[in-house]
Amino acid sequence: MAEKREAGEQGGALRLATVGLSTTPTCGVRDHAALLAEGLGEHNVTSSIHWLTREQAALGASRAEIARWRSGLASEIAGERAEAILLHYSVFSYAHRGLPLFVHPVLAALRELRLPIVSFLHEFAYPWRAGEVRAAAWALSQRAALIELIRASAAAVATIEERTRWLGSRVWLPSRPVAFAPVFSTLPPPRPTAALERRSSLVGLFGYSYEGAAVSLVLDALRLAHDRGAPVKLKLLGAPGQDSPAGALWLDGARERGLGDTLEFSGRLSAQDLSDALSACELLLFADGPGPTSRKTTLAASLASGAPVLAVDGPRSWGELLAAGAAEVVPARADALAEALNTLLADAHRREELGARGAQFAASNMGVERSARVLAETLARVVPTRR
Repeated sequence: MAEKREAGEQGGALRLATVGLSTTPTCGVRDHAALLAEGLGEHNVTSSIHWLTREQAALGASRAEIARWRSGLASEIAGERAEAILLHYSVFSYAHRGLPLFVHPVLAALRELRLPIVSFLHEFAYPWRAGEVRAAAWALSQRAALIELIRASAAAVATIEERTRWLGSRVWLPSRPVAFAPVFSTLPPPRPTAALERRSSLVGLFGYSYEGAAVSLVLDALRLAHDRGAPVKLKLLGAPGQDSPAGALWLDGARERGLGDTLEFSGRLSAQDLSDALSACELLLFADGPGPTSRKTTLAASLASGAPVLAVDGPRSWGELLAAGAAEVVPARADALAEALNTLLADAHRREELGARGAQFAASNMGVERSARVLAETLARVVPTRR
C-alpha cells in the first residue's frame, strides 16, 4: 500500500488542479471553487483553475465547445505539474437538457493524466419522482453518470452528511471514501455601515427562484402577519429579479393576497452590494422545502450577514444548525411563520442575539476554513508521498 502524506507536508506545496464547468457567467459553484482554492493555500496546497463557462445551448455546438476545451485540458494540467485533481461536479453543468452527456468526455480527458481525482459533489443525482417521465430520465441517466464519476475518483466530498451515507450505502456504486464539508458564503463580508442602515420591519429573502411551494407559504404568512398588526415588507434579494418567471410568480401571489405594495425586488446586485443588502434587513427568511441544510450557499450568506435568520423546518434540516440555535426554525405552516415574524420584529434584543449566533455559526461551521481543512485531509489520504 502506498504511503500517504499530509497535503504539502514534504517537498513544498502540493499542486492541485481545480476543474469544473458552468453554464452561466454567474455561477455559485465556480465562486465556491475559487474561494476554496484560496483557502487551501493556508494548508500548503497551491491550486491552478481550469474552468469552462459554457456558451453554447444546442447539442452539436455544446459537444464541439466541450471537445475543444477538453482537447487541451490534460496538457494544460500536466504543464502545471499537478499532483492531484479536484473536480467540482454539479451534474446539470455537465448535461444537455438534464442528460449528463458531457461527464464521460471530461473524465476521459482527466484519466489520461493518471492522477488521483477528488470529486466535490455539489449536485450529483436528480431524485426519483413517480409519474414524471422527464424526471425519471434525469434520475436514471445521472445515476449512471455517477457510477463512472465515482469509479474515476479516489475520494469524494459531499455537502450534506446524509449524502455521504447515501453514497456509501449504494451497492451499485464503487466504494470510495466520502468526506462531509458544508458549503460557505461566496459573498464578501458586509460593509460595517450596512447594519446601521437597517429598515424597520424589512424582511429579506435570498434565493427565491425555486421551490414554488415556498411562495404560497411565505405570502400566506405575510398576510397573517399584516392582519395581526405587523407592517412587514418583503424584499426579494438578488437574481433573477422582478422581470422573470420567478419574480412574476411572487408578484402575482402578493397581489392576490392584497400585498402588492409590500413586495420589493433588489434585482441583480454586485457581490458587495448583495452582501450589504442582506445585512440591511431587519430579518432574513430561509424557506426551502428541505429545510435549512448544509448545502445552501444562500443560507450560509444569510447567516454570515449578521442579520437574524428565520427558517422554515423541513425533512433535511441540519442538526448542527439546530443545536447551535443559529437560526429561528419554525414548522412549515403559515400561522407558525407569521407568529415568529411578529415576535422577532417586536423584540430587538432577541434579533440581535439571534444574528450574532448566526454569524458565529457561519464563521465556525460554514466557513471556507472548514471545507479547506476537510479537503486537505482528503488529499493527504489519496496523494502518494513525493519521492
